[in-house]
Amino acid sequence: MIRSLLCCFTFLAIAPTALAGGISIGNESGIQVFTLRQETTVVKFAPAAGANAYSIRIDDIEYLRQPESLDKLPGVGFGNPVLYPTPNRVKNASFEFDGQTVRFQPNAGKNFIHGLVNRHTWQFVRSGSDAGSASVTCVADFRDGTELHAQFPFPHQLFLTVTVTEGAVRWTYTVDNSEGKTAVPFGFALHPYFVYQGRRENTYLKIPASHWMESENQLPSGRLIPKDDLDYPLGESMSLKGTTFDDVFWGLTPDQPTIIESRDVNRTITIKASEAFTHLVVWTPDRPYFGIESQTCSTDAHNLHAAGKMTEAHLQVCPPGERLSGWVEYRFGD
Repeated sequence: MIRSLLCCFTFLAIAPTALAGGISIGNESGIQVFTLRQETTVVKFAPAAGANAYSIRIDDIEYLRQPESLDKLPGVGFGNPVLYPTPNRVKNASFEFDGQTVRFQPNAGKNFIHGLVNRHTWQFVRSGSDAGSASVTCVADFRDGTELHAQFPFPHQLFLTVTVTEGAVRWTYTVDNSEGKTAVPFGFALHPYFVYQGRRENTYLKIPASHWMESENQLPSGRLIPKDDLDYPLGESMSLKGTTFDDVFWGLTPDQPTIIESRDVNRTITIKASEAFTHLVVWTPDRPYFGIESQTCSTDAHNLHAAGKMTEAHLQVCPPGERLSGWVEYRFGD
């Protein structure tokens, strides 16, 4: 399925005209924007601004934090940034893998945070639509000679498809190492900035994890704490009132979705994901927005993996000659 999909990808020139079937193309602040529509669901997607699907509107209600102008979109702060190949923090901005040391430019104290692609100009690959869906695919190129390869020296390509159906948005990634000679160690995550739909005290979250990851300064130690040893009801719906989460949770499975309920306005977001997404970062600052971040690995996964904590880290490794794929879906209801 993945092989047949990728072999169909062709790079196309984009004309500044509307596309049929629920996809239109515009330009805001010099950034090209794809608008994907299915009935009452409208998503705005900017490949050139880090492949950020930055606006999700259902029945004309916005669910994500918006920038004042799109020139502020690249990076992490608005919409739903993509975190790759190192979700969240990397301790001391470096790691070792298979005898190779990789160093990043620190951007969070002495650490590196949020990966390389959220400011990158992704390249458009294709778009398509039918009676029930609309999708756009783009690619971030890590092959030899590229800017991304200079920072993460494992040649490959990362494809991302955003698909919109009525009441739902799905992100599908594919790490393509089919031409590579070495393994690619990676993590993939989304970092949504959900805005509160009603009052914070009436916003309830169900985290379907089995463990909390012990951490210090937002860097997990690798020790897993069972949910029964915590002083809050992990696995059950709990109000976000008074919470100050900035934590990593472990043990998610595809059959148990994460659920956000805005009870006073009767709105629900159900987050489902493929089996690669074993971790969830929950961030609830004292702000009008919060983050529920689906991750294929732990924060600082590369270093935990190198320390022998492979189960806890769940670092994804794509062997040479192969492809790895996964998905996250948000479904909106009442």
